[in-house]
Amino acid sequence: MDLLRALQLDRPDGPCPVVTFVGAGGKTTALTRLAQEWAAAGRRVVVTTTTRLFRAQAQTFPARLAVSPHAQPWEDLARLLAEHRICFVLADERGEKVTGVPPEWVDALAARAPELGVDAVLVEGDGSRGRPVKAPADHEPVVPSSTTVLVPVLGLDGVGRRLVEPFVHRPERLRALLDLPPAPDGGPPRLTPEAAARLLIHPQGGARHRPRAARMVPLLNKAEYVPHLAVGRLVAHRLAHRHRQGSLVAQVGAGPQVDPVRERWGPTAAVVLAAGESRRMGQPKQLLHLGGEPLVVRAVRLAAASDPTWVVVVLGAQASAVQQALAPLQEQWGQRLRWVVNARWAQGQSTSVAAAVRALPPSCQAALFLPVDQPRVPVALLRRLWAAWREGGDRVAVAVAGEPRGAPAVFHRTLFGALLELEGDEGARRLLRGHRDLQTVPADPAWLVDVDTPEDWQRLRS
Repeated sequence: MDLLRALQLDRPDGPCPVVTFVGAGGKTTALTRLAQEWAAAGRRVVVTTTTRLFRAQAQTFPARLAVSPHAQPWEDLARLLAEHRICFVLADERGEKVTGVPPEWVDALAARAPELGVDAVLVEGDGSRGRPVKAPADHEPVVPSSTTVLVPVLGLDGVGRRLVEPFVHRPERLRALLDLPPAPDGGPPRLTPEAAARLLIHPQGGARHRPRAARMVPLLNKAEYVPHLAVGRLVAHRLAHRHRQGSLVAQVGAGPQVDPVRERWGPTAAVVLAAGESRRMGQPKQLLHLGGEPLVVRAVRLAAASDPTWVVVVLGAQASAVQQALAPLQEQWGQRLRWVVNARWAQGQSTSVAAAVRALPPSCQAALFLPVDQPRVPVALLRRLWAAWREGGDRVAVAVAGEPRGAPAVFHRTLFGALLELEGDEGARRLLRGHRDLQTVPADPAWLVDVDTPEDWQRLRS
């Protein structure tokens, strides 16, 4: 995935995005790569900093413009953008480092973006002296109030190391921020994946000075090597289960021919569709017992084992009895298990899909839909569906002999609106078949056997 898509900035509608990068471990590289992706898509991008930047880094951009508090050459900026698509704006370029603009200048630019033809503004909000990890000082980061996306960056090569220079900028401050005790040997503590996740979302760490309306997307950089990728997954997993909107495991500096984002993470939901009447079965199949437990309980356990943030069960016919069967699990899992009653269940499965989407928490990034009557689906298959979503698949389905099936399937949040528009009893098949961006995971047909009739049930049990 490229950064544009992973940050959900690839749709040109809406106000001009202002993306501010803070933290350590590759901010300038990530900012530069994002600017190049936007320019390649024909967009006009202003790049700046509210701190200081090495002159050599500023000179990598095709055009530069110096501004002052008393002179705002908007016409010059529009001309340079029309010619070069990317323009770096600074206040002073004397010395080894250039001086950036005050945050108020960025806010003024964002307000005038439509008339100037500015499609995006990218800001570097602090420095880190080239370290992979940092703790912000009292005066930083300098985040413009117009920021729409805040991207705290952390270098994965700093995770697992002791909190000392040269791996951490301001190590003592970071230890105090996270209240980390000394290591068992009495030396400085190490930055664990748990501590890294806490740092990225701490109100005095990665989230410091975040505007209230801004999305926050932590970027775990330098995942070029397998050990760093594994560490990035550990950190991202912790962020997802803290209900963060999303995070990225990336290798931004790996080269222009390499996709910078290896995986996207975020809160997810596994939806168990259990609202049907079971007319052909002649009794509620949600409550049929297999292996000592009702099918609905089995489906919920299966969904939970795939490791989503939440499990959502859609109820309809026999709602009270199904709720009673699930009560022990809800007592055990708390808010991780939720259910919603679909009063329109008789109008088809599409109404259950819509009821589930409406019940998803706002931070949910993707949903996996699983029928209650596929008890042979292996957990490993569901995890492969999630893996395909993390690697960039917005719609992911199982396939038998290359032919996509309707369920189980995963949908990215950008398709939630389309799921709400489904009609009748077709489920989500219309959003799967015939779409070129569909990604599939091969499956054994025996895993996907439905239990619809007494004969199906007898064959399954035998």
